Amino acid sequence: MVTSLKRAWQRLTKAGPDSGSQAALAEKYRHFQRLLSANNHVLALLADMEEKLSGDYLFDFHYIRSSVDRLRAETGALVEALNAMGGGRYRTLDLVSRQIFQEIEEILERRREIPVAPWVLAFEELDLGKADIVGGKAANLGEVKNRIGLPVPPGFAISSYAYKCFLEYNQLAERISELLGRWSMDNLDTLAQVSEELKAIIHAARVPQELVEAMRRGYDRLAESLGYRPLLALRSSAVGEDLTFTFAGQYATFLNIPPEEMALRYKDIIASLFTPRALFYYKNKGFREEEMAMGVVVMPMVQAKVSGVLFTRHTDPRYPDAVLINAVWGLGKYAVAGKIRPDQYVVSYKNNGQVVEKTIAKKEVMLVSRPEGGVEEKPVPEELATVSCLDARELEELLRWAKILERHYGKPQDVEWARDEAGRLWLLQSRALHLAARKAVEPKPRVFKDYPVLLDRGMVACRGVGAGPVVMVKTEQDLKNFPQGAVLVARSTSPKYVTVMNRVAAIVTDAGSPTGHMALLAREFKIPTILCTEKATRTLKPGQLVTVDANFNNVYEGVVQELLEAEKETSNDLAGTPVFQTLSAVVKKVVPLNLVNPQDPDFTPENCRTLHDVVRFAHEFAMREMFRLSENDLQGEVELVELETDLPLKVGILDLGGGLKRGFRRKVKPPQILSVPFKAFLTGLMAMRWPQGKPAGVQSLASIFVNTEEDVAQGASPWQDQSYVVLSRNYMNFSIRLGYHLSTVEAYISDHINDNYINFHFKGGGSTPERRERRTRLIAEIIGHLDIQCQRKGDLIEARVAKFPPEEMLRRLMILGKLTVYTKQLDMVLFSEGIVDWYIKDFLREHAKFGN
Repeated sequence: MVTSLKRAWQRLTKAGPDSGSQAALAEKYRHFQRLLSANNHVLALLADMEEKLSGDYLFDFHYIRSSVDRLRAETGALVEALNAMGGGRYRTLDLVSRQIFQEIEEILERRREIPVAPWVLAFEELDLGKADIVGGKAANLGEVKNRIGLPVPPGFAISSYAYKCFLEYNQLAERISELLGRWSMDNLDTLAQVSEELKAIIHAARVPQELVEAMRRGYDRLAESLGYRPLLALRSSAVGEDLTFTFAGQYATFLNIPPEEMALRYKDIIASLFTPRALFYYKNKGFREEEMAMGVVVMPMVQAKVSGVLFTRHTDPRYPDAVLINAVWGLGKYAVAGKIRPDQYVVSYKNNGQVVEKTIAKKEVMLVSRPEGGVEEKPVPEELATVSCLDARELEELLRWAKILERHYGKPQDVEWARDEAGRLWLLQSRALHLAARKAVEPKPRVFKDYPVLLDRGMVACRGVGAGPVVMVKTEQDLKNFPQGAVLVARSTSPKYVTVMNRVAAIVTDAGSPTGHMALLAREFKIPTILCTEKATRTLKPGQLVTVDANFNNVYEGVVQELLEAEKETSNDLAGTPVFQTLSAVVKKVVPLNLVNPQDPDFTPENCRTLHDVVRFAHEFAMREMFRLSENDLQGEVELVELETDLPLKVGILDLGGGLKRGFRRKVKPPQILSVPFKAFLTGLMAMRWPQGKPAGVQSLASIFVNTEEDVAQGASPWQDQSYVVLSRNYMNFSIRLGYHLSTVEAYISDHINDNYINFHFKGGGSTPERRERRTRLIAEIIGHLDIQCQRKGDLIEARVAKFPPEEMLRRLMILGKLTVYTKQLDMVLFSEGIVDWYIKDFLREHAKFGN
């Protein structure tokens, strides 16, 4: 079908006496359209990147890289189009844009170098400053042993440089990088496949003989210092592990192994870098590949009679000045894995170490070392099953450790310890303890009579409130396709649950420990968690809607909105992750707008410091290039005129054909407009009535029309800002600039319903972030009432409606015209969410009645 727009295009490009100038305009208009498209894509990407920094969205380095690549492509197209329109006058803008992208690349390519170091270092050589060399766990053990002076077993660390050499020896680095790049956070289907391939290539690799010999020498020195040849414990010590992030339970540990298995178990620990749960954690926290470099701790196996965990600060805010100590018979793996319920002691820092609370569990099984190597589960002797694992002296000693560690590190610590058969206490690990922000505790639990309490027992591992349908997790298979916002219910705890912690509303288990690995991860991800309910899996039903109140140990039937509303957080849980910090640095090169006033002499390519500046400059000068042609250039074929109205807008009009009446010179008045869509939109602009009956405290809207105090303070002159419209009989592309607001309305309206559409694009860069968000919410909600599909990101709105009869399309255009004026008036009055709701209702009542 040849529409009037197509006919206008044919007229512009036909051969004839004026074909040269007509073809020039047609070519310029093609570049103009490409520039507008690129402009909108760039603004959408900027809004999306800003939105990710809110902390409410999960993303990884793949997202940042792909976003930057798309920005480069669209910005390049935009600058190329501007130069094509301007005959190459804007080459400086291309150079500036390339320089900005070079600075962005430098941010993306920053790498943590794995330092050259010996393959094996004794604990005596280590402290916290060696974390890049031996990983967090080994560095902390060296710090505690050498600087703090608490009892740490002797041992040695295999360095991260040895890991690098292992990869180079087997030529694995490039292959690992390729496989890690095959999946991203928004596509977890390939996670298991990538994990299996990565583990397979590690297991198939060979440990360099020189590294094997270095391990043997380290063991020989250790045996010589002990006076006997011990069985060993090998534990992961990845770079970054046990420092800012815990990586709790993500990597492998091997207990009670003979020394000849060191090389084999070393490979197994490296392979544990690539288990699905470890890979998910690494992606979720935004680590780079080199930050996964693995060191390994090697120490003699402590033949523990009792083991446990010490939190130097209790996780429950009811005990702000107390330590939490858990203990089990045998090896400590059962204390941290949630396998059994441990003894629990709450010991006060005050009152001479008074035991505030003591819970002695029935401990039916324990993990013990076998004489020939390896470990096994055995029943706890009947006479010990209900006996306290620790006596008063040992509790006092652990409290002393807590005081010393907090004083040294300046923050709470998560400590693993063991008591050997000779009665000596050994510190096996110390790392930062993640605690939820402390809130004021209400004097008694809240009760909601309309919501039955299903569970009211257990131990809080992470405070908070979450609600959703119950999903029972019995096997790893149950974690696949775990629904967003569900409540995970399980028999016991497991670090494997980390793979769904970005989707879980809350966690409830029958068994477990608040000092276990999963509880640590729950606090790191800030997931409301209740453990040790004893009967959650029997009481709760799959699919049942529940609300988990982990502030007061209650699980309610149904969704208790009052609890959820009270629990809303404003903190950003992701702000400390490497990926978040990288995106923050990139956004600083991308989003801020420095070129705010086109009339300013500094509004030049040389002063573009961000991509937003580049786009702002390009858009402004594209409009000037499009409208700088005179009538003489086109020999009267196309009218280039100014709109004459009482509106506080300077509007330049380019008529592609049939949009205006003939027979006038430089100015055109509304009656001379023939363009169907522009006439409707202009009617809305001109018919706007000021809202009446303003809420108390709102100043006169007329007094702040167009120029806000912020506009004036920043040097903007909205009365001088130029808006432009390209039109034909049935087509309109109107770029409207009012201060910091940029709206683009493109429409085609005819009798052919299938051809009809309206595209609306709004970007409002003025005012505070809160008011910008309120303004876009107001616009989006009003547009939604017009049956227009709308997407909102930050202060960007993109909306589209199509295939309605012409009279309905024109009505929507008229309302959008009103809305354009209406929202500009509200810059200084959107001081609360309530006022936004008032104005939404006011506009819909006064200006958006389809029945009129």
